[in-house]
Amino acid sequence: MFYLTIYQIAPIMADAQKIQEPVCRVDTAEKQVALSFDVEWTDVQTGELLRILKKYRAKATFFVVGRWAETHHESVLQIAMADCELGSHSMAHSNMQKLTPEEQAEDLQACNRVLEQITGKKPGLFRAPYGAYSPELLSAARGEGMLSIQWDIDSLDWKNLPPEQICNQIVEQIRPGSIVRFQSSALNTPTALESLLEILQNEGYTFVTVSELF
Repeated sequence: MFYLTIYQIAPIMADAQKIQEPVCRVDTAEKQVALSFDVEWTDVQTGELLRILKKYRAKATFFVVGRWAETHHESVLQIAMADCELGSHSMAHSNMQKLTPEEQAEDLQACNRVLEQITGKKPGLFRAPYGAYSPELLSAARGEGMLSIQWDIDSLDWKNLPPEQICNQIVEQIRPGSIVRFQSSALNTPTALESLLEILQNEGYTFVTVSELF
């Protein structure tokens, strides 16, 4: 896993070619964390997640699959208009390690085109499906000028754990600069998210996009 100090981030963001591994946390003394959501299947909870984030004046980064975005234009725009960040989660959510370098680049470009057509902005961040990176995939992302993002805390909401368990295990691990991963369609994510925001806000944390951590 790759960690960056706050002083290293700025020049690297200007030149993604320097990144050799995915970023999973930013080393900063500021009590800031980045909540992130992988969006690939349904759209039943997107509005609810955005409502909860707005209630606590929190931002987040949504890593969106291109095929999902193609059929959910309105939700993509709602994410963008909520002052949240959109990143690429590939075009088809396949295991990109199994693709050739040419196919990896084509997949990244296809997802970027979809998101840019909807929002007018090309995403600058990429998260690999399943968190599965290879040197070739990292190189393909760099070739597109994109920063590859992992996480240091997995909410494990995809296991359909009780909301209290999801929340508590994140609180136990949280530290300044953490990147927390959620699944937007997991059953108990909204309830766990609201509890987490309330607890961490009371502890003095603020919630920013991944890019704002930099």
